[in-house]
Amino acid sequence: MTDFNRLGEICKGINEMYSIVLDNFLIYYAASRDKLELEFDKHFHRYRHLAKVMPKNWVSLLKCQYIGHRIFRKGGLIQKYLKHVAVKGLDAEQQEFLVRQAKYPWRFNFSVISGNPDEDFYEMEDVFTGGKFLLYSPSISNSLKERSIILWFNLIAFNGSCWQTYGPVTGYQSFNADDIFSFATDFHPLINSCDQLLIDMEENPVPYMMLAIGSHYPRTFHGQNEILQVQAEHPIEEMDTDKLRRNFELEYAFGVIRISHPEWKKIPHVAAAYFDESREIVLLSAYTDKGFDELVKKLKRHGYSFPADPATRIHVSINTAIQDIFKKVPMQNVYEDLFIEKPSPESKKEMAKLNKLLAMALPYINEGKEPDVEALAKKSGVNIEIARDLLGISIARIREL
Repeated sequence: MTDFNRLGEICKGINEMYSIVLDNFLIYYAASRDKLELEFDKHFHRYRHLAKVMPKNWVSLLKCQYIGHRIFRKGGLIQKYLKHVAVKGLDAEQQEFLVRQAKYPWRFNFSVISGNPDEDFYEMEDVFTGGKFLLYSPSISNSLKERSIILWFNLIAFNGSCWQTYGPVTGYQSFNADDIFSFATDFHPLINSCDQLLIDMEENPVPYMMLAIGSHYPRTFHGQNEILQVQAEHPIEEMDTDKLRRNFELEYAFGVIRISHPEWKKIPHVAAAYFDESREIVLLSAYTDKGFDELVKKLKRHGYSFPADPATRIHVSINTAIQDIFKKVPMQNVYEDLFIEKPSPESKKEMAKLNKLLAMALPYINEGKEPDVEALAKKSGVNIEIARDLLGISIARIREL
């Protein structure tokens, strides 16, 4: 049985050593000695616009965390620092602390909580390796008191008995492993495996640190349906369009056939398959779990037995984060743009109603008041459910900023 009281005291002692040895000495030493502050600034330059919407000390905290990782990561600077006169000038306990830390490389980690055996102790599972570990983190406990978290990003260090965090502890309300992988491949398209993502994060964690901008992004719902990007790609040489046409809606554009589910093609589900003739693949796509499920079931009834589970299940919030971080609109479905039609007068009219709704709600939001959604929906001519969804997302985003 683990003695969590004793282990908690050990962890608190380690945190005190972090403060004394790292925060008050080694971080500054490394920043000056190996120009790590300039190295971080170079990596961060691309994302400097984010500093305007984050807490004032955010960049400084990230910089210390980055330097700590450079010191203690696998093959890090600590091995040479242990031989330096400045480090040898520390007292015996402090030097022994650094020697112990040097034995176990620090690493950045995306993980989920699988258990909570004691106060401030969490059983964690790495979402990319499946590795399990015991983590001590009062910061996680404090975050969970404020909101629900589904994924964590931490710099973790082993103390000989369990793991601890160093620097900012970031919890995401709406990101999962697929979201992080999508984020990584957006700025590094050559990443095609979890191992490659981990290597990239080890080499330069700064882009992944920037995801803190989306830590409060909520999950998005349309009624009872969570809005997602649910997809799966499968090899297939041909599809019987004559047979499919009887029960699906088919369209053709630039060598691609869009096969829309007649009942689930509309918002919010947008369920459709895209058959690329030249690549001999079919992409199954929907914006809800139910839409994807119904698409797979209907295709199966026509002889196409695709797996029920999607290959990716991405939250729309990660696309918002990509847009905020990289200042670009992420690609969501490579085939969808082929079938985009010019907006009809009717759709322009509906968009004008939505813009009117937002314009009327904005003064209330800016004053910190809750707008009367039902009244504004009636005045603007917008469906009440759509108005609730749109204003809910807008209010959450504005409050975050």
